[in-house]
Amino acid sequence: MGFVKTLACLCYFMVPVLGILLPIPLCDIRRNLTPEQVELCKQFKEKHLDLLLDAKFKSEFECKKQFAGRRWNCTMPPSSNVTPLLLPRLPLATKETSYLYASMSAAMMHTISRGCMAGTLKNYCACSEEGRPRDLPKNQIWGGCGDNLPYGYKFSKMFTDAGEQLTETSLTGFSRVLMNLHNNEAGRWAVYEKSFIKCRCHGVSTNCPTKTCYRQLGRFHTVAKHLETLHQDAVHVKLQKDVPDAEEEGNVEMKLVETSPGFTKKSTKDLVYISDSPSYCERSIRTGSYGVAGRPCTKEGNIHTDCEAMCCQKGHYSKREIVRTKCGCKLIWCCEVKCNICENEQNNHYCR
Repeated sequence: MGFVKTLACLCYFMVPVLGILLPIPLCDIRRNLTPEQVELCKQFKEKHLDLLLDAKFKSEFECKKQFAGRRWNCTMPPSSNVTPLLLPRLPLATKETSYLYASMSAAMMHTISRGCMAGTLKNYCACSEEGRPRDLPKNQIWGGCGDNLPYGYKFSKMFTDAGEQLTETSLTGFSRVLMNLHNNEAGRWAVYEKSFIKCRCHGVSTNCPTKTCYRQLGRFHTVAKHLETLHQDAVHVKLQKDVPDAEEEGNVEMKLVETSPGFTKKSTKDLVYISDSPSYCERSIRTGSYGVAGRPCTKEGNIHTDCEAMCCQKGHYSKREIVRTKCGCKLIWCCEVKCNICENEQNNHYCR
């Protein structure tokens, strides 16, 4: 809950109206929520709101960490008003958008599942009642207090999927809704895939003949890293109309299919996207691109941070700068660490 404690002011952001500061609650359509999500937010207001905020900041923190040093480094278009958004928003149906939706859905499932186990949501859920895995050895006891992934999945699906409304009848709008729903589900799958069965010994015997086992969440950093890998391998899709037999005329199914079925075959666990990503070389605030001018790069970096790749062949310049780092750190009796500050000159490189 560390994120929530430091940024709890987001719950009631103050907006000036006729010179008077009025509070905007978290459950408000101005935070990029649909009316259905606003109602769910109010219905589950007790304790769930803190965890929703925790999920938001956890997802944003990992996004910036996973994409640090790349042309798109988890930047978003500014909101049309001064109200901080609860859910991410990118206008393009790109790989980056697929990651954002999957990450937020996963973060929500992760925080709610842990909240059940920790007793934060004791009026709604408790430790997991998941059935015993088939491959668990017979001499192991299935019990303990596991993270409640079923409830976390249920709530995340209910809340994030309620954000997908067909507000326009165009095929573009319909395909974007299907894309978002698919990536929401992929994010939840990632949480489950990175969970694991943990077992604890009984008694003091070193042989540990009997253990109590339960399912535990993996670190969200591991989930986010997995989603970033899926982002790199996201499947390009398009909308397709499936018309059944002639006698069922009028019953048309709309679905997303691979643009290159001979090379890629999407599954529920894959991320999908519709539009190719922009280069992010030029500044376009509308799409969340802040350009590369002034961005740091490395002369011998990886494929993302290398100056030639980062700077879009526009060149770079170097500056001799003083870098301050901690050095000579010593542990003072018990619990305090004291460090000196060392200054070193080094060449830093920036895109033109």
